[in-house]
Parts: sequence; structure tokens; C-alpha cells
Amino acid sequence: MSSHKVLQLESTSASLFHNAPGRSWSGPVFVATPALLRFFGISPSSISPHAEILTMRPGLSGLSEMQLTTQGKQGPSNSVCRASDGCYANPVIQEVSALPSGTSVPNTVITEYAVHKLHLQPIVAGWMIQAPAPLSAAQITSARLSASTAGLSVESKNSLPSSNEVIDWATFFGVVLALGVLAMSVGLIRSETASDLRVLAATGASSRTRRSLAATTAGALGLLGAVLGTLAAYVGVAGWIRTNTLNGGLGALGAVPVKNLVIIVLGMPLVAALGGWIFAGRQPPSLSRQPIE
Repeated sequence: MSSHKVLQLESTSASLFHNAPGRSWSGPVFVATPALLRFFGISPSSISPHAEILTMRPGLSGLSEMQLTTQGKQGPSNSVCRASDGCYANPVIQEVSALPSGTSVPNTVITEYAVHKLHLQPIVAGWMIQAPAPLSAAQITSARLSASTAGLSVESKNSLPSSNEVIDWATFFGVVLALGVLAMSVGLIRSETASDLRVLAATGASSRTRRSLAATTAGALGLLGAVLGTLAAYVGVAGWIRTNTLNGGLGALGAVPVKNLVIIVLGMPLVAALGGWIFAGRQPPSLSRQPIE
């Protein structure tokens, strides 16, 4: 399968490390060449002139005790990071969401500013090829065999979902489940207040009034549940992070999934209110008599 989207990847001897217990980073650090930025649609004007590392990894820019070494290896954890030893503490890291996700793709890159500043020598490290359609197993096998004859290796993107895809699907199913519980709650409330609805209908209340009551009830319950659920989730995650050094401190909460939180906190109550408005217009039965209890 032919492709005209080929990106030459360059690397240096630089490596990025988190010199502290907790959340770590691993993977190749490629060079953010102009060709790489164009390949992923990143405007050079959006890059800070003093940025040394660009990354799509949420929270990486907020970690302390990061080290950029030019020796390609990590020194002892108790050693002092000195520029004279080729170690630079706390490099300027900028988060760029347009970079791709994955362990072997250039998701974390060193800028040309840092390359010139540290007098590094870029070398060709490989090529990234974007096919016009997903490759079949036979095509991947054929590509690997062809590459092996030239002493090269081929890696292909797997079918595992990215973290953003996991968050999006978790948000979707969470909202659907919450709306189901909310519908049962509103239905229970309406059944308990059926006599009041009959009085309203008997006194001439229009369907608009009944719809407004149901929409307000559903929207208010949805908003309250969304806010309390979000706060409880953040408190729980913060408590877990503080007791789990593998996750690297509260700085990991710095990457806020704004889109997903907006869907939960604002979108779900609006959908609940709309559903209450649509399904609450029916006139309650048996206006002439009270139900037998």
C-alpha cells in the first residue's frame, strides 16, 4: 500500500528523566524539526521561543525534578544535576496536544532551540509513514520482512485505544448511566406527587407548566449530581495519589479534561431538562377522582 506522507525522524543523545519517586517517563525523544511540526499541523508560532521539550503527555509539564541529559543515560538518583556534566534540571516543557499519542511515535520531542543551545548533533533515527488506510496483517508482515533484509525494523500502530478515547467512552457511558438513574428518580418523584399534578391540571394548569416543573426538577437533580460526583471523584483521586507514589503527586491532576467535564457538568443537566420537558406534557389521568390508596 503506497503512501505519500513520510516523515523523517531525527534524534539526539538527549534524554528526559523524572529524577524523583513517582510518575516517570520513558520513550525516544525526537527532534521537533519544521517538517515534524508541519506533519502534525503544529504552527511554529504556537511554540514558546524558550520551550525545550514539547509533549502531548498530560501532566508532564507540571512535574518537578525533571532532568534533560545529553549523555543518553540517567545518572544516580542522588547525584546533583550539573550543566557541566551534561545534565540540565527542570527544562521548559510545553504541552502540545497536536502531537500523536503512542509509545514509539514522537509524542515528546526536543525543540531545535534546545538542540542549538546544548550543541547537540541530530541524526536520522527512522521514518514515520502514514498509510491512507489501516494496514492488514499480511501487509504488516510483508513490510517487516522487507525491512529486515535491510537491517531495519517496522512498528505499526496497535488497536489499543488511546487515553483520550478511554476518557471519552467512559464519559459517554457514565452520562448514559447517570441519565438512566435520573429518569427513575424523576419518575419516582412524579409518582409521589401525582395528586398535586392532578390539582394543577384541574385548576387549569397548562402542559407548559407541567413540562416546566418536570424539566426544572430533572435539570436541578442532574446538575447537583454532576457537581457532587465531580467533586467526589477529584477528592477520591487526590487522596489516592497522595498515598500512591507511583502516580507522582498532585501535579498529575493539572491536566484537566475540560471537554469531558463540560459534557458532564453542563451537558448532562441540559439533556435531563430537555428529556423532562419532552416527556412531561401528558395530562395526568383520573382528574375526576383521587386514586384509591
